[in-house]
Amino acid sequence: MLTNITFKNIESSDALRDYALKRLSKIDKYIDRTAEAHVVFSVEKRRHKADITLSADGTVINAVEITDDLYAAIDMVMDKLERQLKKHKGKLQDKKAPAKTGVPASLSAEEAPKPRKKPPRIAKGTAYTVRPMSLDEAIEEMLAGKEDFVLFRNTKSQLLNLLYRRADGELAIVEPRL
Repeated sequence: MLTNITFKNIESSDALRDYALKRLSKIDKYIDRTAEAHVVFSVEKRRHKADITLSADGTVINAVEITDDLYAAIDMVMDKLERQLKKHKGKLQDKKAPAKTGVPASLSAEEAPKPRKKPPRIAKGTAYTVRPMSLDEAIEEMLAGKEDFVLFRNTKSQLLNLLYRRADGELAIVEPRL
C-alpha cells in the first residue's frame, strides 16, 4: 500500500508515523489490489485530528476522528476505516455471489426446492367452440383437419375431452377424472 503521511500544525514524529503504518498494514487483508492511503495528522488547540483517505478497489473511503490524544485518534480512525472496508468488501461479494435460495444446509441438492422461473408468456389467445361429439367423430375431425387437437364434449360422458396428436404422430386423449 502506498502511504503518504502529512503533519499539520505538529512536528513530524517517527513514532506516530510508525504507529500509523503498523495500523494501516492490518487492513491490507481487506484490499485486493494496490491502494493509496493519504494520512493527515493535525492539531488545533487541544483537538488532535486523524484523517485517512483510502483509494482502493475502485472506491474512495474516508474516515476522520478527533480526540484529545493523537494515538487514540489513530486507533479510532483505523477501526472506523476497517468497518467501512468490511462493509464495502461484503457488498462486492454479494454482487458476485449467486442469489441465495433460502435452502437449509441440512437439505441435499435433490431435496432443495428449484428456483422459480418466470411464468411463460401467452403469445396468442384463440376462441374455440366446444361441440358435443363422440370419440369416433372427434378422431374423424382430427384426421380430416390440420389441427393438432380437438376439444369436444363427449356425448357418452358429457365431460370435456381433449384429443391431440403426439410428437410421434399417434393420437392421444385427455379425459378428466372425477
